[in-house]
Amino acid sequence: MLSPARRVGAWISEKDWAWAFSSTAYRSWAWNVGVLLLVSSAAHHNLPTTSSSVVTPSSPSSPSSPSLAHPSSSPSSSPAHPPPPPFLPATLASATSSYDSQGPLLSRKLADLERVGIRSSSSSQNSIFNGSSSSSTMLDTQLLKVLVAIFILVFWTVFWIIHVISIIYGYRKLHRRRALPMDGEPGVMGVSILKPLVGTPMDPNLMTNLETFFTLNYPKFELLFCIQEEGDPSIMIVQQLMKKHPHVDASYFTGGVEVGVNPKINNMQPGYLAAKHELVLVSDSGLLMKEDTLTDMVAHMTPDVGIVHQMPFTCDRKGWPAILEKVYFGTSHARMYLFLGLLDAFGFGVNCCTGMSCLMRKKVLDEDGGISAFGVYLAEDYFFAKYIQDRGWGIRISSQPACQNAGTTRVKGFLSRLTRWCKLRIAMVPHTLLLEPVSECMVLGLIASWAGAVLLHADYLTFFLFHTLTWSLADWIMLNIVQNGPPPFSKFEFVISWLFREISAIFIFVHAVWNPVISWRHKSFKLRWGGIAEPVNTKVAVM
Repeated sequence: MLSPARRVGAWISEKDWAWAFSSTAYRSWAWNVGVLLLVSSAAHHNLPTTSSSVVTPSSPSSPSSPSLAHPSSSPSSSPAHPPPPPFLPATLASATSSYDSQGPLLSRKLADLERVGIRSSSSSQNSIFNGSSSSSTMLDTQLLKVLVAIFILVFWTVFWIIHVISIIYGYRKLHRRRALPMDGEPGVMGVSILKPLVGTPMDPNLMTNLETFFTLNYPKFELLFCIQEEGDPSIMIVQQLMKKHPHVDASYFTGGVEVGVNPKINNMQPGYLAAKHELVLVSDSGLLMKEDTLTDMVAHMTPDVGIVHQMPFTCDRKGWPAILEKVYFGTSHARMYLFLGLLDAFGFGVNCCTGMSCLMRKKVLDEDGGISAFGVYLAEDYFFAKYIQDRGWGIRISSQPACQNAGTTRVKGFLSRLTRWCKLRIAMVPHTLLLEPVSECMVLGLIASWAGAVLLHADYLTFFLFHTLTWSLADWIMLNIVQNGPPPFSKFEFVISWLFREISAIFIFVHAVWNPVISWRHKSFKLRWGGIAEPVNTKVAVM
């Protein structure tokens, strides 16, 4: 196995970079950024600047104080710096001339004047010391501000590097289908497909989605439908499809087995115990599969790989909620998913697996007791991958994204999913509590604009607009790559959906932190640090 450094070098050495400089999206991106830079430069140079004028202190003479200059001198002939006043005032001089006559009284006056002079001298020294101390404090504050601004701009630059790497990797990875290494059926690994179903409320696209699994172009697989309730309406759909495709090895199980707090694990447990093949695919009910998707996933299951998963995406559907989902899964989610997947492919041990469509080696799971050992977690997909990864197996992303095709989509339901996932991430990986909010476009743009104003003397608003426009253009390129072509909506609809998603991200994060209780499948759970879930008793006690 190649080391991570050699894998990175081999990936960079491949000659597949001409697309970035020849594509229309890149030229449009560069043109818009160039125009914005020109506008920013013009605005910065045309803004009025405040220059600090040097104020020359005026002459200390005042109408109440006697003039110290020669009577014949005029203001025009006075020196730039008047001579300092004599050490003793005139009253002291007159007192000295009559020293012999006044004697002890004059001595006391001299002592009082000397004490006054000492106090004034010491007070001036204290003011000088306090001035130097405040100046030092100001310098320390300025230095701290510069260091914070440097850190923020470095962090901002790192995220732009992630943008570029994700776009390149997505272009070279997605929709590049693989064929099986062997053509004959005897050498092909068998796959047991677990399909957890909850038919209440009924999804109008359920039959269409399930039938795509009966028409998979793969030589050896079985379908195991896991249904929680006995009277679930999805049982009728499964029976109809089994009659329509009798040549497919399919069966269904009802009731489930309670092995933990996770409803999905409890539902799939009977199907997992009946699985007879060496690979297990956990696939959600709302997914639509292409004929060669399973072939592509198994082709990525090389001897050193333990999990192959699909990056979540959506099918083309009508309505603004469907557009909102496609924008999220094709931009923000795809960017981090691809970047972390690339790190794992290089051997850095990063876990970005989701259980929406996840192919695993059954023998590795059986070493820990099967899927029942993960029933204490709500995010079973993350801990599947973590367990397999800790035993030295790799994780790979399939070249085909997982196509979500739920028949009913609502904005409220979509935001609830994002909030639930955010709560799970905070509980499983606590450092996301600090990193996640500052990784969003709007928050990162605000703090980066402040840093740019401190270090680069850039206009705050212009820097923020430059950041936001460039970020949206990069996301538009990413969406076209994940979609494998232009999306089925206009650029105006993209901008509206993108702005809504980016602005609502901070509110979703605040809500996730404020209320850590998760509601899922008519039950409520509270997460402990580490991802372990505990059911919340929602019954009201009657006194």
